Amino acid sequence: MSKPKFMFSRAVIFLFLLAIACVSLYPIFYMAINSVRTSVDFFKNPSGLPGTWYGLNYEALYYRFDVLRLFGNTLFCVLAAFSLNIFFTIPASYAFSKIEFRYRSALFLLVISTMTIPSITFIIPNFQIMARLGLVDHLVSVVLMWAITSIPTNIFLLTSLMRGIPNEVLAAAKIDGANYFQTLLRVVMPLSISGIITLAIFNTTDWWNDLFTPLIFLQSDELKTMTLAVATILKRFDTNQPLLLAGLLMTSIPPILIYMTLQRYIRKGLVVGSVK
Repeated sequence: MSKPKFMFSRAVIFLFLLAIACVSLYPIFYMAINSVRTSVDFFKNPSGLPGTWYGLNYEALYYRFDVLRLFGNTLFCVLAAFSLNIFFTIPASYAFSKIEFRYRSALFLLVISTMTIPSITFIIPNFQIMARLGLVDHLVSVVLMWAITSIPTNIFLLTSLMRGIPNEVLAAAKIDGANYFQTLLRVVMPLSISGIITLAIFNTTDWWNDLFTPLIFLQSDELKTMTLAVATILKRFDTNQPLLLAGLLMTSIPPILIYMTLQRYIRKGLVVGSVK
């Protein structure tokens, strides 16, 4: 390929990616600009710049909705759910990928087949189970739902990654006297850290933005997650759009920061399992 054609193709790709970036960033820009406007200013020109900068929307969120408590509830549920999920996912993935036992393939197929069933199908029996356990309107119910419903997908992804770990490494650990548990902790987990972090990014961003599960299982205002609280703002203050946009922007910031900080692990986690 000649140099002019190469430069032209690169320019086209750059402009295409720039257009995608602009489309992706516009909602964030729109929320940021309009969250510092008054309702009157917003309805005069929803697409324009603020006539005056009005920061009291964030102050109202802080004092009237106790944003720190909402962030704390969401953070607790996300961290607890991922910890519980990974406690079961890592050993199961290790067993399916590296340990020979009867009906391994059939059990693995059974586990991943549950990925095809929409989680909403089980919402009524899950609610009845939580009600009988007395966990409705407790953060524990959200933690359990998030952790359990993500196990099949995480097992599928992590098993694919662990299959890329050379068997010679595990054999060397066995020769050194390591049992299955020691091999898992000292060999398999360190080699799978990029995949585990990738799962953490996908799961935490998905759970952080989840509205349906907290809406079903949480009823008290003091237990609401950030996303559910924003929905409450929409319901109670449907005419105050700048206040709603301020809440949406604050809800969007943590997943964006998580992704920007750990994005390099996503590339590693997605490709490491494809190459032996």
